[in-house]
Amino acid sequence: MCFVRGNDVGTVSYSQILDLNGQLQGQSTDSYQMGLKPTETKTVKEVLAASAPAPAPASTAIVSTIAQSVNTTGSLGNLCSSQAGLLSLLQGATANSTLLGYSDSLASLNITIPTNLSNSNALQEIAQIAWEYISYPLPVLAKSLASVSLNGTAINTFSSRSNHLSVPSDNGLTPNHDTIYTQGWLDLSQGPQIVTVPSVSPSNRYWIVPFLDAYLNYYGAIGSDFNSSAGQYLVVGRSAAANATYGNFTSDRIFHSPTDLNWIIARVLVFNDSDTAAALTYSGNITLTPYSTAINGSTNTTSKAAIISRAVNGSGYGTYGNQPGFLSGFSQQYPQWFNASAVYAETDPPANSTGLGAGSQGPVLSSLNSSASNATGLASTAFQLGRQVAITCILDANNVSNVGLIANGWTFHNNSGMYGSDYLLRAQDTQTVIAALPPQQVIYFQTFVDSQNRTLDSSKGNNYTITFPLPLPAQAFWSLTLYNATSLNLINNTINRYTIGDRTSGLVYTGTNNNTLTIFVSASQPAVGTAEYANWLPAPNNAPMFFLLRTYEPPAYVIAGNYAPPPFILSTSTTPVASAGK
Repeated sequence: MCFVRGNDVGTVSYSQILDLNGQLQGQSTDSYQMGLKPTETKTVKEVLAASAPAPAPASTAIVSTIAQSVNTTGSLGNLCSSQAGLLSLLQGATANSTLLGYSDSLASLNITIPTNLSNSNALQEIAQIAWEYISYPLPVLAKSLASVSLNGTAINTFSSRSNHLSVPSDNGLTPNHDTIYTQGWLDLSQGPQIVTVPSVSPSNRYWIVPFLDAYLNYYGAIGSDFNSSAGQYLVVGRSAAANATYGNFTSDRIFHSPTDLNWIIARVLVFNDSDTAAALTYSGNITLTPYSTAINGSTNTTSKAAIISRAVNGSGYGTYGNQPGFLSGFSQQYPQWFNASAVYAETDPPANSTGLGAGSQGPVLSSLNSSASNATGLASTAFQLGRQVAITCILDANNVSNVGLIANGWTFHNNSGMYGSDYLLRAQDTQTVIAALPPQQVIYFQTFVDSQNRTLDSSKGNNYTITFPLPLPAQAFWSLTLYNATSLNLINNTINRYTIGDRTSGLVYTGTNNNTLTIFVSASQPAVGTAEYANWLPAPNNAPMFFLLRTYEPPAYVIAGNYAPPPFILSTSTTPVASAGK
């Protein structure tokens, strides 16, 4: 299995950003017509098939490199992974048009480019907008921060503690049903924070307190996989000197964050229903307390969390539910979207301000915010097109081709949680597994399709089986969880089963030494007493399905891409007796 991702093979200088209103609306319509009537439009497919407008000087090299990547992987993701690729997508690569598998995908979503916007400058503008939209996590994170901070009052505390394993009424985005969650935002501009963890037992209980910077990059953790002992650990902000000392904290108990804003989502494994209370106790004893700034003589009275919270509160956030609705809904409010992104990026920029694309370009985002605030006519259309192309990249690249690894209908990424400059992957993970742990901790195998690449959909009366050779490659634990593919929430069902894993009781195994597990998926209940019922994972009867197979602490060969889960098989092996999905 080969993992190929496109590189940034060319750039459009950020200094060349144009004022959309001035550059587009200030031009006469005739200068954009290229011999066609003002009312005529072209689909992306038609633009690609036609003679492209005059390309940027680096276009030949860009097209050649991208064509090579597409030949290797057929990947829309390669074109969506850089601003240069997006520009090439919009311009078209006529010499290689028969090799590019993305055109039908865009055309199927009715993305059209008005002839008035088919010139080189306009396409560069649209590519710029699309690339900055792929900074998608920024407004989501700004929203999350604002929702808990209330101008800073709930920062540096664990503001959300589960009192149960995740259930459908929580309306969480693809939560696991394996661990108790505890989460909170840190603002280290206010000084270091002490994380205290209890002694956790038994010794094989998985637990982790991961540290994510402001851009969802994992930079360290405390947990069972690291043999972390009970006690106190210190987290310091971006301005802390590498050799600074902090009381009795030894260097192995100090975490240096590359940004001041951090997001912690701690997880504590639950073995079974009778173990929930114990797991809750351990989770509840993970605490945050401030470290006195007087010790190192530094203090900061300006809360970064408060700055972001004030900028986004009252601006229409929170009306779109979780990420799917947020991406499709709030992204249409161009000024608010780019304002949130700009404030977030400028308030706590990435540690490495060069080469980090959308996440690091606060001035670029501010410029787009200014342009979006006054956009009408062609300028507004340019924002609409940029948004459509970006959303196509975020939502479709996994299914049309591949930004990660694909086999048997499953996709996974082996650098989730450690994104660096892979902004497209970060945007896609934000849509399905936001705040993902790195692959050394867990691999998130994802699928919407069966063995024949058909949408998994029990609402049409379809039943499915998936047969796992055992053991699965997970040194800690594994679970297969089913979600509504539209909302990405857990599914209400009559037996309150949301996942099947290595701790699920009552399963029926087959094969030599019980080394095979067949899971049955249906919206209708199989006959009680059958193997199908024992191994039944209830599906929704009103929506397609999305599955996550999580393998915690996977072996190295899994991370390297040398394992693929088996596919889902369309089946008619049972007689349903009752509807289970709600």
